[in-house]
Amino acid sequence: MKAAEATRAFLARLGYEKALAALVAVLFAVGTAAHLWPPTLPLMQAMTPWFLLLCGVAVIAPAVRAEGARLALWGLLAWAATFGLEALGVATGLVFGAYEYGTVLGPMALEVPLIIAFNWVLVVHGAFVLARRISRNAVAVTVLTGLFATAFDWVMEPAAIRLGYWTWDGGDIPLQNYLAWFLIAAAAAIARTLADRDRTGKDGKTRPGDFIALAWLAVQAVFFALLRLGWELFPA
Repeated sequence: MKAAEATRAFLARLGYEKALAALVAVLFAVGTAAHLWPPTLPLMQAMTPWFLLLCGVAVIAPAVRAEGARLALWGLLAWAATFGLEALGVATGLVFGAYEYGTVLGPMALEVPLIIAFNWVLVVHGAFVLARRISRNAVAVTVLTGLFATAFDWVMEPAAIRLGYWTWDGGDIPLQNYLAWFLIAAAAAIARTLADRDRTGKDGKTRPGDFIALAWLAVQAVFFALLRLGWELFPA
């Protein structure tokens, strides 16, 4: 009983976002090891879409509570737009290049996992928060958001392919993919700036939801980077 009370008191002092960031970091650390150990890899792959969904909701919730309907609307529109572009891309190869999704990312519609657009929202949101911490200029924030999101994809791509998230026709990742990532993230950042117009630029303080958004982006990037390193050092 005393241990439980002490734990609750510690978490209360730490705060929701820092406590969640610590939990996410621990879960991803365990997940990294489990992904690198072949016997547990299938379990990790089966858990992936549900883990991303539950953690993603917990990550975006503080920002939605703080910023309200405007951010929620941006998230819904960003989800719809990126899902539509993914569906167009899978069907035609015109957006990112010729690719197709595997079954690892869970339920799909139009041959696109439903979770993928939600992850787009979280990645762009995190990249936008990071860009906004660096500059208050709207053009700079737009460009930086596009660059950060594209850099995240560059780290993620080889690991995602090996995990069976998706495959590229011919096996090579086209430059078109990275250009599309930059343009889509930059466009989403413009919409995010408009949704945030009554707040952005007034101060440089961290706002509710910023810390966990940055932590989520960083932890995911480190996760994919460690997988790539682990496979290089310990090839199967």
